[in-house]
Amino acid sequence: MAQYNLADLHSHSTCSDGQRTPREVVEEAASAGVRVLSLTDHDTVEGVAEATAAGRELGVVTVPGTELSAHVNDRELHLLAYFIDYEDRRLDSYVELLHQRRLDRGEAIVHRLNQLGVGVSLEEVLVRAAGGPLGRPHIAAAMVASGAVPTKEEAFHRFIGDRRPADVPKPRSPAAEVIGLVHELGGVIVLAHPGLAVSETVIAELVDAGLDGVEVYHPSHKPPQIEHYQNISRRYGLLMSGGSDSHGEPEGPRVGDCGIGCEAVEALNERAATYA
Repeated sequence: MAQYNLADLHSHSTCSDGQRTPREVVEEAASAGVRVLSLTDHDTVEGVAEATAAGRELGVVTVPGTELSAHVNDRELHLLAYFIDYEDRRLDSYVELLHQRRLDRGEAIVHRLNQLGVGVSLEEVLVRAAGGPLGRPHIAAAMVASGAVPTKEEAFHRFIGDRRPADVPKPRSPAAEVIGLVHELGGVIVLAHPGLAVSETVIAELVDAGLDGVEVYHPSHKPPQIEHYQNISRRYGLLMSGGSDSHGEPEGPRVGDCGIGCEAVEALNERAATYA
């Protein structure tokens, strides 16, 4: 049954590592009865304008968003930014820096793969990135296409996953700097899919840096985790968010499979107004 009060605040398109265009993501949201959608591609806002136009046509309210990588000490986290001024030149400059870092990392990973005897080229990887921010899923796809591994999952498990032989750590982006930039752009910051791997100590550090909320509802969160982050949110005065994290893969979640009530969007919007 369609949930017409549902907001899905976490989705991806071909502008990063998703399988659908921004318009197709919005079409899927409309078909699922999702009332509010945020397209949160990794380290880019390239698809926001297309999603917004499609949303106006199809009756889906769209929230400008992106998913940014950040670090607390050595720990990499993903932070969802909502209600940002996505046309601000300061964001353009930051995104350009992130894209160059992703390209440099991708080139280093490909070099390590070649040293390990895996015959994949940077050119093959860039074809799969299609001009968007380069990520490890694009490298995995090129490895599958070259016959080096049968699946992307094996590519990560054997070669390019965290602490695997060909992995190269991302350059650090201090969480406090990322949060500060988003607030300058009139947006709010939400910790994405923390699972149980993000300690309360790290969350407390993020709160001190200005964290606004936590993605409580996510397909990977089991009921005990949902309850845990509900309690964390109340304890620290954080707003709650939720989304499908849908990439459009056949075996993965669809837009609308997980989300949160639209009243949560209003709360996030009200918080964003304090930074405007």
